[in-house]
Amino acid sequence: MTFLLVSCADKQVEEPDTPEPPPCVGDECDAPPAPPAPPPPCDQDPNRDEREECKEDEEEEKPDPPDDPPPTDPPDEPPPPPDPPKGDGLAFVNRTEAQPVEEPPKSPPTEPAFVKRTEAQAIEQEKEEELIVEEKDADESVQPPKAEEIMILPPEEADTAFSEMGMIYFAYDKSEISSEFEEVIQKNYEWIFQNPDAQVQLEGHCDERGTNEYNLALGERRAKAVFDYLVSLGANPSQFTIVSFGEERPVAYGSTESSWRQNRRVEFTRL
Repeated sequence: MTFLLVSCADKQVEEPDTPEPPPCVGDECDAPPAPPAPPPPCDQDPNRDEREECKEDEEEEKPDPPDDPPPTDPPDEPPPPPDPPKGDGLAFVNRTEAQPVEEPPKSPPTEPAFVKRTEAQAIEQEKEEELIVEEKDADESVQPPKAEEIMILPPEEADTAFSEMGMIYFAYDKSEISSEFEEVIQKNYEWIFQNPDAQVQLEGHCDERGTNEYNLALGERRAKAVFDYLVSLGANPSQFTIVSFGEERPVAYGSTESSWRQNRRVEFTRL
């Protein structure tokens, strides 16, 4: 029996020819190759068993949920600024550095200035003493009237003089004393001063215009104005009584300016 050994190296194996892709035309040459189509979803797969296996694979491929991050500590708060050092005569720079404030040296008062000051005080003291002496002399020169200097008239003459006392008239809706009646008040004061025991009633009156309440208040203001003037002249306030009759006691009747002028008055009545 004869055996033939054939070497595989001597036999050439021919590979099948692969067709070359057709050349690109136009814009197709620049376009990149299309990506491979994704596999169909499991629910569209006609093979039911393979779809179930796909679901199991998808469940296995789901990544595990990330673990909770470890808690982080809050940032540290900056430390509070240091308290400034206590004490007088320190100036703070940027709230951290303190520098002593140099005070100017105090020069002691010189002897001439002290002497001048004492001389000025002595002069002021002498002036004050002179003023005190002058005031004392002025007080001694002004003396109250003596009892024998007060003239007391007999009752008949006193009544006659009192009846001659003039009345004080006022402008419409006014209680100020005009300058033309200041002399009348001074003459009335002379009789009152000579009769210190006499009691005098000051009666305020108004014209018919205005309400009764308003005229009563206005008449009182007029009588009070005459009283204040008499007291300023030196009259004794205890000799007087103030009363207001408003428009109730006119001396002239009629709604004319002449009648109204006579009714706006203050009368002196002896009690």
